[in-house]
Amino acid sequence: MRLPPILVYVLRRLAIGLVVLFGISAVAFSMAYLLPSDPVTSRYPDITNEQRAEMRRQMGLDQPLVVQYARYMESVFRGEFGRSFGTGNSVVQDLAQRIPATLELASFGIAFGVLVGIPLGLVAAVRRGKPTDHLVRVVNIAIQSVPAFWLGVVLIFLLYFQWRLVPSPIGRLSPMFISPPPVTGFLTIDALLAGKPDIAFAALRQLMLPALVLGLGVVSPLARITRSAMGESLGEDYVTFGRALGLRPRQVVLGDAFRGALVPIVTTLGFVVANVLAGAAIVETVFAWPGIGRYAVTAITTSDMAPVSTCILLIASSVAVTNLIVDLSYALIDPRIRHEYAR
Repeated sequence: MRLPPILVYVLRRLAIGLVVLFGISAVAFSMAYLLPSDPVTSRYPDITNEQRAEMRRQMGLDQPLVVQYARYMESVFRGEFGRSFGTGNSVVQDLAQRIPATLELASFGIAFGVLVGIPLGLVAAVRRGKPTDHLVRVVNIAIQSVPAFWLGVVLIFLLYFQWRLVPSPIGRLSPMFISPPPVTGFLTIDALLAGKPDIAFAALRQLMLPALVLGLGVVSPLARITRSAMGESLGEDYVTFGRALGLRPRQVVLGDAFRGALVPIVTTLGFVVANVLAGAAIVETVFAWPGIGRYAVTAITTSDMAPVSTCILLIASSVAVTNLIVDLSYALIDPRIRHEYAR
């Protein structure tokens, strides 16, 4: 029985991805091992050398790197991904508490970036060469030039310390509120499901500023590629033909031209989604957001090898899955690519 070409393609990409992830895990574990300090020294700087040696023996840190990596991979296949020396929990337990926070932050940030970036690119493309186009380009350059950590600190200083327009950046929810029972892991949604709109609003207020900072990193590349792709699409013969038929400008731009520009836009969207997941660590650290990124930063500063390796592996897996989804979405967007799969 012959498998469908698109299924063969997916299986091939998954096989290649597994090999790549195995290599990434080895490199990540080696890099964590080469960090200048070790978990024992980071956690207990005042103990004696004899106590330090005994604790390293108990943690298995006195074993060769190959043995430690083999033990880590054994825990990966068991679904545990090692144990954190910092928290004392398995890495899976720690990640289960932090993944929803990162996903909620990333979802709101990406949604903001898409809802702002693509319309900006559309407006700039339709009004190419006019003041509106120049203004959009200046805004894009300004957004790209500002580092996320600096922007986060400035916004906290202005909006919280100076003007008191936003709540204190102390995580996902103010201590004044009790977290709702977890259902989706998203506090905003869980609070609504629990019939607590006040908690949902409080969680949304905590979320606004970090999501804004994270989303601005999505706005610029999306606006730029949308402007470029729409500029080419608006010059195509089928768009000119549609205008000659007397179709409404909105239908020509949002229907024909935008559909023709979707492939590069989706490609860029996949790229920025991967960047958001990989770059959330900075925003989470600035805003004390209890997500994967902050967990990874803490693990790096304490030379906690299992969490560092697992976080890198998780981010790499997210990037690989995102790229696969983007590739498969091409077949839905462009019939020519769909025919290539069918051959």
